[in-house]
Amino acid sequence: MRPLFRTCLLVSALTLPLAPGVVAQGAPDAEDGPGVQFNGYGRSYIQQTGLGGEVLDPDTLAVENIADGEFVLDLAVNAQPNSVTEVQAVIRMRNEFGGFFGAGATLEVRELWARGVIADVLRYRIGDMDMALTPYTLFLPDADAVVNAPELFRPQREAVYYDEFYTGFNTRRLQGAKVDFGLAFDRGLDAVDVQLFLARLRATDLLNVPTRFIGGGRAALVAGPFGSYGTMAKAGVNVAYTWDDLKSGEANTGIRNAVISLDGDLTILDQDAYDLHLVGESGWSLVRLKENTNDEEAEEAGEPVDEIFVEDTDTFIEIGLAGTLKDQHIGLSAMFVNVGPEFYSAAAQSKRIDYTRTKSTFNRVGADAIVRPVALFDITRDAALYTSRIGDNLMMYDPRYGNVLPFGRATPNRRGVRLGASYTPDNLPVDAALDFAALTEIRGEGTEELKNFILLRGEANVAVNEFFEWDRMIGITLGTQVENTSRSGEPAEEVDLSSVLFEAGASAEVYDRLDVLVGAKLRTSTGRDYLPQIENFNDIRDFFEPFVTDDQESLVGAGLRYRFRDGIALTVQYQHFSYGSDVNPDADYTLGQIFALYTMTF
Repeated sequence: MRPLFRTCLLVSALTLPLAPGVVAQGAPDAEDGPGVQFNGYGRSYIQQTGLGGEVLDPDTLAVENIADGEFVLDLAVNAQPNSVTEVQAVIRMRNEFGGFFGAGATLEVRELWARGVIADVLRYRIGDMDMALTPYTLFLPDADAVVNAPELFRPQREAVYYDEFYTGFNTRRLQGAKVDFGLAFDRGLDAVDVQLFLARLRATDLLNVPTRFIGGGRAALVAGPFGSYGTMAKAGVNVAYTWDDLKSGEANTGIRNAVISLDGDLTILDQDAYDLHLVGESGWSLVRLKENTNDEEAEEAGEPVDEIFVEDTDTFIEIGLAGTLKDQHIGLSAMFVNVGPEFYSAAAQSKRIDYTRTKSTFNRVGADAIVRPVALFDITRDAALYTSRIGDNLMMYDPRYGNVLPFGRATPNRRGVRLGASYTPDNLPVDAALDFAALTEIRGEGTEELKNFILLRGEANVAVNEFFEWDRMIGITLGTQVENTSRSGEPAEEVDLSSVLFEAGASAEVYDRLDVLVGAKLRTSTGRDYLPQIENFNDIRDFFEPFVTDDQESLVGAGLRYRFRDGIALTVQYQHFSYGSDVNPDADYTLGQIFALYTMTF
């Protein structure tokens, strides 16, 4: 076995660029009135990664060690020219370690927005904004291969999420404008809240790529309570419309994608010991690919100038019951879901990870320089794989990390039930959740036989120190995901794919603000499936060769973290990743990484 790597870290030098002595200047408060405030975010990151394993045996020329790092400082200037207006600009300064005379250094505007209130009624925001409506209209699905991430793996993941504007509330970062206002009523309806937005998703290249926009909004209504049972009604109308402006540049082909939904929450009972709700969402989608013929004579004559290549519509419904046993602190839900095969919602189905992108660490390995498949190691830390893009087609996915609902709850061609349970007691330092789904295809893919899907997800958090009333923090996190996909029929039709993901971690404060972190992520997958090749949004063109897997991954690590104060921390860790395949044992490899990451917010 070859040595994985040699490394030497000067942690003290790492912290110098971001000494925790920066304070806000000119920060306004309610009594001082308008002012200017400086705040921001910074990180310093250095790592060394080594490659080993069977994949290197026939390769005598491979680079086995990579060292890199960066220094990032985001300076936010927030100004309040008056009591109803606020503007902010974030300037990013970044430098790759090892740069010489400015090589690898960049300066860019990361964020720019203004917001305010008009006549104490209308709230507006212009520029960068975070938006989410519902899981079927405008939404960012949860990440692959994450159930309940151990504390050990969170610093790298949070750095990636920060760069990609993942706020943790399934919002998407857009650039445009939005307004919202509320209306109150004396009888009947209690209130109506309206939110409208318009954003540009991409600019034209003045040639073949048209400008793409998204617009829509939500109107939320609240009525009640009525009677002695505490009956209330909440409903919302949601619209998300994505379109290409074919009058921009020379492009003549563009998409139209409209999604309209109605969601509701009817409180059937609300008693001291329990409550019961009827909840759900239902809607419709239209997707169209058309060509503008640019026939001016036809346009002047009032004749159609567009030729429709693709036009599909479909519906979805999700409806069920949700309730709480208040004394036991238990939440329960049971939902029926039916998402049509042609349902398409670009702003809800676009994934966080683009599996077609080039990995930043050891993208190609072995004597034949084959592309290394995306692994747990990459998902936890590689910003090159992540995207905030809203696509115009169903993206590729890896069934080992999510085959039941690869595009979130808006995954098309699914019918079945979802069950959920949660436990969040007030008197115990424990919380837990369990979700189960049993789904089937509505329409077969390449056959009349239908796939069946089973999904089980569970997570738990335990604050051990609170059980024993210790002052120092000790926490345990657990998470697991089990998936199975099956299909009967002729031997060429048969599908049987199973995957198991397990996460466990612990963190303990061994000295004042000094934490020991340990964690592990394990995945195993066996069986085979057929992955469709998608064209025209969600139409199946063909199938790849059967996806066959019999492999396992393990990512384990340990480290120290020192918390200087809230928002400022330094962590030094070592993590070891191992990939093994029974189908192709010559492709087995290991990755070892030691890194130091210093982050601060001010």
